[in-house]
Amino acid sequence: MGRLYQSLAAGLIALAAATPAPASAANRVEGVPHFGHVFVIIGENTDYSHVDSTNAPYLMSTLRGQAAWLDSYYAATHWSQANYVAMVTGQFTTCEQKDGGITCHQNVDNLYHQLDVAGKSWKVWLEGSPGKCDGGGSTCSSVNPCPLSGFYTTGNPPILFDDIEGPGGVWSATTPSGECVSNDIPAGDVSDGMSTFNADLAFGDVAAFNTIIPNGCEDGESNCAPVNNRYTQFDDFLAREVPLIESSPAFGRDGVIVIVYDEDERAGSKSGLGAGGHTVCALLSPLLTPGDYGAQTYSYSLLRTVQDGFAVSPYLGAAADVSPLPVLWP
Repeated sequence: MGRLYQSLAAGLIALAAATPAPASAANRVEGVPHFGHVFVIIGENTDYSHVDSTNAPYLMSTLRGQAAWLDSYYAATHWSQANYVAMVTGQFTTCEQKDGGITCHQNVDNLYHQLDVAGKSWKVWLEGSPGKCDGGGSTCSSVNPCPLSGFYTTGNPPILFDDIEGPGGVWSATTPSGECVSNDIPAGDVSDGMSTFNADLAFGDVAAFNTIIPNGCEDGESNCAPVNNRYTQFDDFLAREVPLIESSPAFGRDGVIVIVYDEDERAGSKSGLGAGGHTVCALLSPLLTPGDYGAQTYSYSLLRTVQDGFAVSPYLGAAADVSPLPVLWP
């Protein structure tokens, strides 16, 4: 009997050694596990104090209890374009701080290029825009602007990077790269602004890194009929899209949803890493422990966390000067 028990014990030890570690415990960088698919949904110009149960009932009543909720998250700077750029490069320019559009393009390393090098896919989904990286011709308007004009020049960072937008790394206003045209795309048509994205979600046919840019009403920047409450408009967008992401095969056991605003409402003069003001950042994922996290953190920490989750390096810009998001990953 002693030999039988010894044999069984040896077999169990060998089996345990041969069993791969779960995804949440493997390939950690700074304690951050490997990410399968990431979905970053960006709202506009909202103070932390305005995200309450009246203005954002879905976010506060449904999602907050499921999320890693960052109580002291600060955006990078003021004016939208600079914040969108900071989220993927760790820096910004004075031109971008003035929402200067395509004239602000830069020859600077960025998360999209790092993902390319690592062989990981990315897409930027633009709600309701008939255009993409190459513009949209006569179908563009103030309500449905195209990426090289209007709203999507500020909330659409890939068009600003020479090594992404430009063929051969040379930026062009008329002949963008095939990569940019393929990856910087409309999420749907004018009548159903997220239809393409939602259809791809249903089959799990999405990129590893997805940035979701609602239109100028649903991102929370402007009051629009019939809701006429800009905060609630973004909340309504989340209520439609987040359940679809969570039910997608792409989310699975290693998906991450990030809900974040680009900046606060530009209240007062600020300086330093959090010059864009106090706003909401929340993460949803089977990989993390839900709860409120009170440590002060920055949009650069979000960038660093995404770099860790995809194991790409070096840390970009100010992402090298901060820690990852203060979230518990079991």
